[in-house]
Amino acid sequence: MTKKLFLLFLLSTCSVEAAKSPDLTKMSEEEKQLTGLNKLSTDELDALGEWLKNEQTVINRENRRRNAGFEGRKLGSDRREFKARLEKQYTDKLGRTYYELDNGQIWKSTFIGSVFLKASGPKIVTIEPSSLGSWKMTGDGNSNVKVIRIK
Repeated sequence: MTKKLFLLFLLSTCSVEAAKSPDLTKMSEEEKQLTGLNKLSTDELDALGEWLKNEQTVINRENRRRNAGFEGRKLGSDRREFKARLEKQYTDKLGRTYYELDNGQIWKSTFIGSVFLKASGPKIVTIEPSSLGSWKMTGDGNSNVKVIRIK
């Protein structure tokens, strides 16, 4: 049981980027004693090290296949549509409109324009991801405006 836990620990602490397995010879005698590796012969330790190296290679290959060169895509993976109530809306002298939402976020229109909202009822806006990392805000009407989050 201890050996299995140790192997899982080694696999989880291995760098995903490096295809190099951990060097088991760098372990202290106390660590070997705690993990039970002191009971293994040199050949068995070498075999374990080789197995870890091969396993890490498989993990790296799978990660490269899954990412397919789009590692930056992970940063935008949490980009999804959400709705919020509009608390305040104001326009500066240059015609840029600022939208303050109930969740504390402040968004600014990137082009001159505004979102149409009904005069009565809750002023709910929908903010959704758009192309090339931009966002668009839509109100009750069918008009939308490109926005950027400033807070």
